[in-house]
Amino acid sequence: MGSVLGLCSAPALACCCGSAACSLCCSACPSCKNSTSSRIMYAIMLLLGTVVCCIMLSPGLQDALSKAVGYLAVYRMCFAMTMFFFAMAIIMIGVKSSKDPRAGIQNGFWAFKYLILIGIAIGAFFIPGGEFGQIWMYFGMIGGFLFIIIQLVLIIDFAHSWAESWVDKYCALLSSSFINYALSITAVVLFYVYYTTPNDCSLHKFFISFNLIICVIVSIVSVHPKIQEAQPRSGLLQASVITLYTMYLTWSAMTNSPNSACKPDWDQIMGGNTSSSSYHQPEKSSC
Repeated sequence: MGSVLGLCSAPALACCCGSAACSLCCSACPSCKNSTSSRIMYAIMLLLGTVVCCIMLSPGLQDALSKAVGYLAVYRMCFAMTMFFFAMAIIMIGVKSSKDPRAGIQNGFWAFKYLILIGIAIGAFFIPGGEFGQIWMYFGMIGGFLFIIIQLVLIIDFAHSWAESWVDKYCALLSSSFINYALSITAVVLFYVYYTTPNDCSLHKFFISFNLIICVIVSIVSVHPKIQEAQPRSGLLQASVITLYTMYLTWSAMTNSPNSACKPDWDQIMGGNTSSSSYHQPEKSSC
């Protein structure tokens, strides 16, 4: 057992404290390339950061640790992750293969990377509030917009590849498009039911209607003869995928709205009380 642990600990130490790429220490486990293992490690880092941000947004935790958590704490954590990955991007400028000496920094030193990230995160909490939150909010808005654009491009490319692979399976294409549109229409109906009120929530009504109109236009354009001539593989499948993704973004935005009167109270809904008066009324102040 000691010899096995010794054999396993050597690669682990090389991965965490050296420039070697992370790989599984046991020969019985499948091996992977340097680039693949690095992607996995960075994905784990991003996942852990996201989990920490979600915990910081927990209402119960915010009440218990009001000075350490909340949206400003999430801003600081995101600021630390942004600075870390920006520094890594600067260091990796011009690196094109694993043979470059700097590639070891990309593929190894994970223990030091996590320590550096934790150190930046701790330092971020010493940044005075006020203007920091306001300024970083604009950075977040711009970054979020660019992230959504990149996601849309990737989703369109995925849907295009999907349509090409099923080019001879008309029934499967039609069924997939129908399911996507059915889910999108269901989502729109639920949005109007749970995220609007007859005399309020005009912003929610606008975005639901606006996004619905945009999705209808995109669907019509996707099957227009001019588009079909330029892109013969385009069709309703790509439009349906984008429509469903747009509905998800709409739901995500409305869920994070600060107006509690325009959001459902899921505790009461799950408890069986689904009347509109029960979850569209804002909470009364304890004062």
